[in-house]
Amino acid sequence: MKLFNYFAAGGFHSSIISTFGIDFDAYEAIALPRLRDAGCNNNVVVADARMLSQALTDEARRPRFAGRRYSVVGAHCAGVFHPKVSLQLGKTSGRLLVSSANMTAAGLAGNLEVAGEVSVAEGNMLAAPLLRAAVDYLLKFLAPGSVARRQVEWAIKRTRWLPTSASSEAVIDLQEGMRLAFLARHDAKGIGQWFAEFIGNLAVKRLVVASPYWDHDLRSLRNLQARFGARETMVLIQPKAALYPVHAHPTSEAFKLFDVSAAPGAVSRFAHAKLIIAEAADRDVILFGSANCTEAALGTPAQAGVNEEACLVRELPAGEAVPLLGLDGVLSMGEELDPAKVPTISLGDDIPLSDLEARLAGRFELSGDLLRWWPPASLATDMADIHLLDQLAEPVAGNLSRVGDQSSPAIYRFDGTVAPHFAQVRSEDFESSLAVVVVEQAIHQAQRRAAGRLAESALELLDDDDAYEGLWLLDVIQRLTEAEREMRGPRSTAEQTPQQKAVAEPALDARVLPYEDFVAGRRSEDDGATSAGSHLASTHHESVRGFLNALIGKSAALDVLDGLDDETPPPNLGLGDETADGGSAVESGDMAPSSAAGAQANQEVEAKRQLERRQRYVQDTQRSIVDGVEAFLKGLRIQGQDHPLGVVDLLRLRALLVVVLGAGSMKADLRPKDLNVKVRRRQVLPSSGDASWRRLVGRLLYDFFRDHVGTRMPLIKSLQLESDDGRGLPEDVLECWATCFWALCSMRVAVNDAGVSFAASNSEAALAADLYRFTNLLPQQALGAVVLDVFAGMNRRYAERIGVCSDRMVQEHHFLAEAARVLSSTPPGGLPA
Repeated sequence: MKLFNYFAAGGFHSSIISTFGIDFDAYEAIALPRLRDAGCNNNVVVADARMLSQALTDEARRPRFAGRRYSVVGAHCAGVFHPKVSLQLGKTSGRLLVSSANMTAAGLAGNLEVAGEVSVAEGNMLAAPLLRAAVDYLLKFLAPGSVARRQVEWAIKRTRWLPTSASSEAVIDLQEGMRLAFLARHDAKGIGQWFAEFIGNLAVKRLVVASPYWDHDLRSLRNLQARFGARETMVLIQPKAALYPVHAHPTSEAFKLFDVSAAPGAVSRFAHAKLIIAEAADRDVILFGSANCTEAALGTPAQAGVNEEACLVRELPAGEAVPLLGLDGVLSMGEELDPAKVPTISLGDDIPLSDLEARLAGRFELSGDLLRWWPPASLATDMADIHLLDQLAEPVAGNLSRVGDQSSPAIYRFDGTVAPHFAQVRSEDFESSLAVVVVEQAIHQAQRRAAGRLAESALELLDDDDAYEGLWLLDVIQRLTEAEREMRGPRSTAEQTPQQKAVAEPALDARVLPYEDFVAGRRSEDDGATSAGSHLASTHHESVRGFLNALIGKSAALDVLDGLDDETPPPNLGLGDETADGGSAVESGDMAPSSAAGAQANQEVEAKRQLERRQRYVQDTQRSIVDGVEAFLKGLRIQGQDHPLGVVDLLRLRALLVVVLGAGSMKADLRPKDLNVKVRRRQVLPSSGDASWRRLVGRLLYDFFRDHVGTRMPLIKSLQLESDDGRGLPEDVLECWATCFWALCSMRVAVNDAGVSFAASNSEAALAADLYRFTNLLPQQALGAVVLDVFAGMNRRYAERIGVCSDRMVQEHHFLAEAARVLSSTPPGGLPA
């Protein structure tokens, strides 16, 4: 197997690779391009934290795409983080490669390594529990709520064949009574003990052991021979590497030395393979992977080794293992080495792990304009300065300001315009090594890089220069929902409910909470200072959110493009109806009045038909929007009976609100009375009547937020959000609530074309109270940057056309938010707290 070609296979959306040492050039030039070209765009690399730090010290070999096209995570453990696992997951297939090779140029193409592949595909899911066990093992090293962990959770949701859980002793039965298992270090049991229990009562006749590194006294080798009672133990070494402690070689004739360089293709390569073959009368049992023949790797019968390791163990018919691995020539009679002629051990310089540990900077993630820092335990956040750096390790323009006083993570607001690549921590007597800044927005862009045909056709509509708010947005959302479901595939036929044609599936794990519970843990003053990124960000629905934000002039906070890839041009969100005077442009007559010549007597019949067509256009467009609102609410009510609402439903609500507002007008009657009256294609909803924009906004908000006092719960009670481990309220949810607030305030302050205010009703006042009560935002959220940015954009685009004053809108929102705050702090029957 040529490992560098392994990554070019298609059919996978995600990869998780673990390694001890990492060569960024090797990953970014060999593995990553092949993965991405094959459609695998959700990629995570986990390396030993100290080796990761060391890899970042080489100025000429720093990564270009780390934290943007893939996440890179530094893992910590008592010894060294040593597993070499490559896991790829797809909609209908998956594969697991367990090897001895690091993610380095030598590991991929230079060394003599050993690797084993376990694959599953449609119709053959026998080994799926092994892949699940590998996922669970790697998840141990990804912090809850981290970008990398959420990437893996994203992958799991799109890998429906993957079992929901697997035993840490994952073993499957193969043909002819043979077995296969994935073995990883467990706190209570090491690789060596797993292997011994797997072999059980088999009478082992011969052991074959290959390892580049050994205990100084060969204790693990001796223990293996003693445990299994093998008559012969064949020890494969590479004498020219001088890594075998020949001074400790057992004098017993049961131990025989052989030169592994005699294996095919191995003469000029460093032998880095690690394997143990236990040969019995009816089968061979092979253990191979990352574990050297050392106590740190294999452990003892009493305790696990200090290293993190991962191996596969495979049974084969007797006598097949040695020739399968090309070792039959190595073990030929007469090729045994004389221990007296084996060079004495000559170890190279040790990797300065302690020094590297002392200079670790911690972990950094950038979500929007919020930088989160998880410092090492030895660093006090209040005594350290964070320096953000670009790809060349030069300072990035922008300042950091501390948000709140929590220390892990410590949170900072970044006011720059370009996202950093690296961070470094400095204090009076300390300068850390570099750390990669994982940019959440860029990772989500990478996840969305590949779109199926259904998603692509929907996304093309968003790139139309003449696109504006319309019911077509609901169709785009639905098509993207279907494409997302197609990517995931059904878990079972039971999931094929009628609601699937209208709703996106919620996240299927225990971290999904009712909205009320989701916000209940965020009632401290510090919590509201931050928000999470968009929960839509890893799906193509994010493009619809981006379109809605572009409509009102709300753009992303930071430029996260790496500048080295022109394969994915930014979407064109230019809007053909935008001019220096947007309100006047929208008010302009898209259907111009007839010329004076058109009023000639011989054209009266045609003129009458034109007038009827224009009146019918207004009526039909009004009816389509009214019907769209009613169909949306009916669908949500049906869905809410059996299924929760999710963030995609909030996107639909937001889209439909802007459709209604975009079609609104100050006029009470928009039907033309003669051909000299301009017909405004986009403004078809009057300010009063059954088809008025005010009534439709009220309908949408009423069903979603109004408490019907025992007769029917508001739809928000069916809303569930995925817990984000305290990262704040998702920004896409805040944007939806801001749109709802703006729409409600517009109902209350609007005037008609005569400048007359609309009479306020008791039901509108109750709706306002319920909207602010059920969204349950902290004051710093309700009056924070996200909400106020949406208000500013909505004011620019819609205020003039529907007859509202921008200043009055903001004042009304402040008044309602304050009233909700006072109400929430008032105990039953008491005075405000």
